[in-house]
Amino acid sequence: MTATLPPAFHRVGAVGGIFMVSDTAKRPDEAAMRRILDRYSDSPEGIILRLAWQEGLSRKELNELTWDQVDFETQNLLLQDRTIPLEPSVAECLQKRYEQYSTISDRVVIADRGKKPMTLVNVSRLVKNALDSEGQDVALKDLRRDWVIRQIKANGWAYAARVSGMAVSSLRGIFSAALWKGTAQTDDSQGGGDETEYILWRIVQQEGSSAAGLAIWMCWKLAMQPGEVVNLSWSQTDFTVGVLHLPNRDVPMGNRMRRLLKETWERQKDLPTDKVFVAPTTGNPMDQSRLSVVSRTAMIRGGLEGFSLRSLSAWANAKRLDDILIRGAEEHGYLVRDTAAELLNVTPRTAWEYLTRLNQEGQLTKVGIRYYPAGSAIPIENQAGVLQAYLTEHGIAGRQALAKQLGIPPHQATHILQGMVARGELELVGKRYRLPESAPKEIT
Repeated sequence: MTATLPPAFHRVGAVGGIFMVSDTAKRPDEAAMRRILDRYSDSPEGIILRLAWQEGLSRKELNELTWDQVDFETQNLLLQDRTIPLEPSVAECLQKRYEQYSTISDRVVIADRGKKPMTLVNVSRLVKNALDSEGQDVALKDLRRDWVIRQIKANGWAYAARVSGMAVSSLRGIFSAALWKGTAQTDDSQGGGDETEYILWRIVQQEGSSAAGLAIWMCWKLAMQPGEVVNLSWSQTDFTVGVLHLPNRDVPMGNRMRRLLKETWERQKDLPTDKVFVAPTTGNPMDQSRLSVVSRTAMIRGGLEGFSLRSLSAWANAKRLDDILIRGAEEHGYLVRDTAAELLNVTPRTAWEYLTRLNQEGQLTKVGIRYYPAGSAIPIENQAGVLQAYLTEHGIAGRQALAKQLGIPPHQATHILQGMVARGELELVGKRYRLPESAPKEIT
C-alpha cells in the first residue's frame, strides 16, 4: 500500500536525522576529505565536516548539537532518536573544542568570530568553501549519505539502521543500488513508502505532543486503530513499564511516546477526565471525528494529503508486514512462500502476493522459488553476465565457486548451471564449468 503524494513533495534533502536521496547524489573522494580535515583540524569547518562525514549528522542536527549530547565518557553522541559511537579522531577534535569553548556556549558548532551559534546558511557556506578547496563538488547531505553507505558496508544493515535512525527497509530501498550494481532501487518518484515515512517523521517532529502528533504516531508506529487511540485513557497508561494496556493487548510505548505522553500528562493531570485526547480549548474528551480532522489537517499541512488516520493505520500495518518478511529473509538467508505464510500467519497465496510485490519493488530478490534479501543474490536476468565475467577472468570453476558468485547455495545453482549448459552458454568439463570456445562476447 503506497500513498500518492503531490509532485511538490518529490524532493531530495535532509529532514532532521532522516535523509532523502536521489540516484544522482554524489560521493566525496576519501583522500581529499582526509586532507581537508587535516587542514581545518578543530576549526568550525573541521567540526562540521567531521560530524557530517564521520558521524552521519544532518546539517540541522550538527548545527543544533549541544555539549550535553556529547558523552566523552562513553564516547557517544546522544541524539534524540539514536546513539552514535564517536570516531576516535572526532572525539579528540571535540575534546579540544570543548576545552576551549564549552564555557562560552552550550552549542558545539559556533563561529570562531563572535563565538555565537551559526545559521544554517553560514554552515553551508563554510562547508562549501572547505570542500571547494579540494575540488569536492558535494554537499553536506552527500557526506551523510556516504557515511550511511560506509556503515552498511562495514557493519551491515541492522547496525546502519540503528545509528542512522532509519528503518532497514528504508535503507534497502534507498541504498541498494549504490551498494550493488544492477540491484533494483525502490522508486519513490510516485510517492513511495520511504518518502512517505520521511514526511511522517517531519510531521510528528513538528506536532510533538499535540493531539495530532500523538494520534499520528500511535497509528503509524504503535499499530493502534483510530478507535483505540481516541478511547485511550490515563488509567491504561503505565509509565513505569512503558506500556499501554489496551482491552485486547499490551502495546509498548517506546521512548519517544513515553516522553510525549508524560508531557501531555503534565498539561492535563488536573482536568476532570481520564481521557488522553481532549480538546485544548474546553478540556473535554475528543470524539473520533474531531481527532481525525485535526490529524488529517496536520498531515495536509505537513505535505501528506493522501491519508486519514484510518488509511494511515492500514498503510503502516502493510509496512510492518513488509518489514517482517525482509527481516525474515535476512535472518534465514532467504524465504519461500510457506515460510513467509507462517511468519505473517496468512495463507500461502497471500504470502506469495506479498513476496511478489517486494521482489518487484527491489526489496527482495527472487531466484527460483526463493526470495533473498536485496543485494545478497544475483537476479536471474543478471546471472549469465556475472558468471561470464567470472569465467573470463578465471577460465574454469566448479559449482561451489559459481554459486558463491550468484549468492545462492550450491545445490540451487545446479539447476541454473545445467540450464546454461543446455543452452550452450557454458560447457561442463568433468565437474567444472567454462565458457564455450565459440561463446559470444556477451551472454544475453
